[in-house]
Amino acid sequence: MTIITLTAGTAFLMWLGEQITERGIGNGISLIIFAGIVARFPSGLVRTVTLVRTGEMNIFSGLFLLVLMVAVVAVIIYFERAHRRIPVQYARRIVGGRSTAGKAPTCP
Repeated sequence: MTIITLTAGTAFLMWLGEQITERGIGNGISLIIFAGIVARFPSGLVRTVTLVRTGEMNIFSGLFLLVLMVAVVAVIIYFERAHRRIPVQYARRIVGGRSTAGKAPTCP
């Protein structure tokens, strides 16, 4: 029964992700994963603050965790914004009896 439930749930999430993508809202599966992360974030933050308040976690560990999270987000943003210019060569075409050589497109 567990295997059937997990399989049905996964199939439903895949279908839902495809519907989100088809409607043009964004990448459906990525949005579902992002929603799961965002839904757990407040409880995780409250749990971490509680651990620091009760003394179960050192204040420096909490600060290190915060700095690490900000650094990971900064690195992700840096790599997402990076781009590389790749020259594209088009094949020769015969148009109206004339052969035209491919040209590399100019990128701004």
